This record gives sequence, C-alpha cells and structure tokens, in this order.
Amino acid sequence: MPLMVNWWAAKDAAVAMQAAQGRAGVGAQARDARHMKSLADFVRQMFIDAGLRDDEVTTDTIIPGYFRRSKNWDVVAVHKGHLVGVVELKSQEKSPSNNANNRIEEAIGSAVDTNTVQEISEAFGKLGIWAAWGMTFNRDCEPKRRNGVRSKHFPLDPAFVPFTYAGQYGTAIERFISQNIYQAGWMVRTWVNDDGTIGYDEPVPTATAETLATQIEARVNFALQALGA
Repeated sequence: MPLMVNWWAAKDAAVAMQAAQGRAGVGAQARDARHMKSLADFVRQMFIDAGLRDDEVTTDTIIPGYFRRSKNWDVVAVHKGHLVGVVELKSQEKSPSNNANNRIEEAIGSAVDTNTVQEISEAFGKLGIWAAWGMTFNRDCEPKRRNGVRSKHFPLDPAFVPFTYAGQYGTAIERFISQNIYQAGWMVRTWVNDDGTIGYDEPVPTATAETLATQIEARVNFALQALGA
C-alpha cells in the first residue's frame, strides 16, 4: 500500500527535522501530525468519490463539543449544512504501554461528546452522527515482555488473553462498531522489513480500507437522498 510508504516517510522526515531543531522525543513527534496527513487526505477522498463536493469535505476541522468547547476531527464531511460524517485517525509508532489505554478512552469520549451535542441541540442537522475511528499501529513497537496485569476482584475479559496492544486496538475497534459507538473503523498494522520495504496488514475484517469506503459510500448516498443532491 503506497499510503503506508508515505506514512513512514513523513514520520521519519518529521523525526529528523525535530532532532535537528532539538525537539526530539515522542511528545514532539506526537505534536507533528504531518505523517497523518496522507491518511486524512485518503479518507477525505473516499467521501468525494462517494459523491460529495470537494468543498464539502475538509481535514483538521473544528466542530463544537458539549463536555468540552470543541473537537478537531481529522475529516469532517457536510452537505447542505448537515453533518454527513466525522473521522478520527490515530497512530501508535512506539511506547504503546504509555498511552494505548488513553487513546481508547479518548475515542470513546469523542464519540459520546459529539453524540451528546446532537441529542441535546441537533446542532449538526437532521442526519444524526456518523463517525469512524482508525488506528495505524507499528507492529514492531509491541513490548518484548507481555503485560501480566491481573484484576484483584474480577476476571479480565478473555478477549484480551493473550494480550497484545495491537490486539487490544483491534478488539476495541470491533466493539466500537458492534456497540454503535462508531459506525465504521479502520485498523492498519504496519512494519519495516529487513530490506527496508514496508509491510502492512489489516487485521480486523470489519475495519479495512475497503469496508470503510463501502460504509462511507452508503452514508453519502443516504445523505444525498435525504437532503437532495
């Protein structure tokens, strides 16, 4: 997938630039989102290919929140003043033990926040909320030592045994969709081969680029029929 090649190239370029500026470190890399731009542009194009105008689909766009002032979504699609869809795209390139749980909690919070705005005020129009969440995960950042966490009082969900961070993200995305927290998802696991080529797979059958495009097309078709093309 050329998209993954672009992701790695942009990430490595950002790391080199930050090192030259004395800003090396995970925090600095997280604040430099240029490696995610190609992914956002890729998903944005899905909405356009499905039938929305170019000016109706934007990236890195603010919409209002309820429990917080606002939220920047990676892709926001509208039609005739009504929200068609929002998409959040995240990546985990290293140190998942430091913030993987936070990423999942943030994902749940963003969905709850946006749905609450709509339920209370219908601020986003008449179509309701349609949201998707994606994760690009570096397969080689898994810790060498497996997490041996145990619950003192209650057994852990067997879906997380044996435990990997990629597996936890995959299970979270599957459950986001099945519980209608998000209506679609995308999971990419990627790595650099010994010869420098880029490898990837999509380990969640219900959350691939193909299924995401199919669901976006269905949502756009619904919006165009409901609101008029």
